[in-house]
Amino acid sequence: MRKDVALLIILIAAGVFAGCSTQQPVTPPATVTTLQVPISTPAQYITTPVPTPLSQASVSDNTITIRDFIFSPQSITVKTGSIVRWENLDSVPHRIMFTDSSGRDTNVESSTLAPSQSYSRKFAAPGKYAYYCKIHPEMKGTVIVE
Repeated sequence: MRKDVALLIILIAAGVFAGCSTQQPVTPPATVTTLQVPISTPAQYITTPVPTPLSQASVSDNTITIRDFIFSPQSITVKTGSIVRWENLDSVPHRIMFTDSSGRDTNVESSTLAPSQSYSRKFAAPGKYAYYCKIHPEMKGTVIVE
């Protein structure tokens, strides 16, 4: 009988100690749901017209770009009555000054063009119009009006 009592005490003690343990709760693994979307129609593309950047402006649109201290194109030919636009794509200001046939400054000039600003001028009479940047005199160009 002593064996039975000893065995009973051991079982009770084991049960008490098992109930007092700090066992971590078991967390079930996260479930991953895969979303399946049937592809029943071909992809549709929406085309949106993209404007041509000013840096790629052609002579036909009468735009002269200012970039890297250069007028581009340096010479442009337009029809009488055309408007020519100068677009400053440099990181510094520029100022367009027109000269007469002897190379002297005229009273026709732009305001100072900050980066991203532009200046336009209408050419009403045929002729050759030379101009330069008043801030950077080495920059020169010509508008030929026919």
